[in-house]
Amino acid sequence: APPADATRRDGGRRRATTIAMLRRSIMAVTRRRVEAALGTSARAYSGGGVVTNLENATGLYKAELEGRLKGEDIFDHHAFLRAPTGTKESPCVVESTMEYRVVGSPDPDDDSIIHWGRLEEGAPPMLIGSEWFVHKRVPGGGHH
Repeated sequence: APPADATRRDGGRRRATTIAMLRRSIMAVTRRRVEAALGTSARAYSGGGVVTNLENATGLYKAELEGRLKGEDIFDHHAFLRAPTGTKESPCVVESTMEYRVVGSPDPDDDSIIHWGRLEEGAPPMLIGSEWFVHKRVPGGGHH
């Protein structure tokens, strides 16, 4: 007869093998049920069943990820850096529903310094910092 501890070791291996087989069986049944519910194969995603961030994303997040893949920033966070600067002949037009607008322009040599100015309706272009601005009143607004 085999020693008692050998039987325990063998029984432990059998138990581990049985648990592993049950786990694989449960996963296979679960995957088939999910595939049936979705009408698709889980393997269609990422080629291996694990869904990527892009496949799982929706809405703006998905649009942002797709834009990154194309090398684009869909929110264009730095568009203001490419905007033309206002000149005396072609000032930046600042639209407002109010009769005036306060405008700030960074110093060209030190962007931690902001030059402020108050643009009045009907006034000629104004130099604020290193740029020219003019106020243009638009309809709308009203009282708060």
